[in-house]
This record gives sequence, C-alpha cells and structure tokens, in this order.
Amino acid sequence: MAMLRNALFSIVRQEERQLEDQIAAEQKRPAPDLARLSALRQEARSLRRELEIYADR
Repeated sequence: MAMLRNALFSIVRQEERQLEDQIAAEQKRPAPDLARLSALRQEARSLRRELEIYADR
C-alpha cells in the first residue's frame, strides 16, 4: 500500500511541477493570458492542498 501511495504522491508532485512550468512560461509571454494564469494557479493550489491533506495520513 505504501508503494502505491508513494507513486501517487510522485505523480501529483510531477503534475504540480508541470503546472508551475506552464505558469512561468505564460508569465514570460509578451501578453500573458490572465484567465489562463488564474486557472493554472488555482489548479496548482488544489494539488498542493491535496498533497498537504493526504501527507498527514
């Protein structure tokens, strides 16, 4: 069970890093899409919350 849990956390962390990369890339654009940035940030926050909540269990 622990191995499955670790794999799941690894996947969620990878998704979070990809989102952070997308946020950074969007911010570097000459005219960043603010709606896209907002959605990406919200999704990244959601993943961080999931990691925090389930890390304690």
